[in-house]
Amino acid sequence: MRESYLGQLLVASSTITDPMYANGVCLIVHDDETRVIGVMLNRPIEPNPEAFRAILSETPSHLSTEQEPRFSTNTEKIKESDTNSPFADSDLPLSVRPLHFGGPLSGPIVALHQIRDYAEAETGNGIYVAAQKQHLVELIRDQNEPFRLIVGHLGWHPEELDAEVAEGHWHVMPANVDDVFSSASDMWSCVIRRATNSSLAKWIGLPDANFIGELN
Repeated sequence: MRESYLGQLLVASSTITDPMYANGVCLIVHDDETRVIGVMLNRPIEPNPEAFRAILSETPSHLSTEQEPRFSTNTEKIKESDTNSPFADSDLPLSVRPLHFGGPLSGPIVALHQIRDYAEAETGNGIYVAAQKQHLVELIRDQNEPFRLIVGHLGWHPEELDAEVAEGHWHVMPANVDDVFSSASDMWSCVIRRATNSSLAKWIGLPDANFIGELN
């Protein structure tokens, strides 16, 4: 039986140069026998309030891409218009809030956060996922807890992701709240050393990646 990637971070190898993935950190939010889904964590978009409201009511055209992602499967890309946004008719206090580009495949806006009551799923220890309208509204109204709003995602068949990891495109390490909610600009540089050590430990059969780090 294959090992699940749910709750794991995929950290792009330093050899990756494609702008879609270079220095990228991806959190896996779903993994079953047919599909693995992840969202990029360090691709922020910072619109003004008017643009923010427009983005929440329809997916902006600048998020679509004609370039086929190197690691994605043949599923639908982000559409230029998505009228199914859960924010279309809500009365949210829309101060300037960053969105994050999760990947070029279409899907609902989701939030990553740390509040169990506002979650439909958990991925990683204490990291929750919300997509339902009421949960998203409550998160945006709550000014005290960190969260990430994400539009779009990455997707693989399980065998495809297994192959990419085996080929060294991604390093795999458990997600934690400190990494997931850290500064997007510093995230990759903060986790790549630990991620590389984790990969090396697995390759040589050592259970503790921290031991490898001490050797460097």
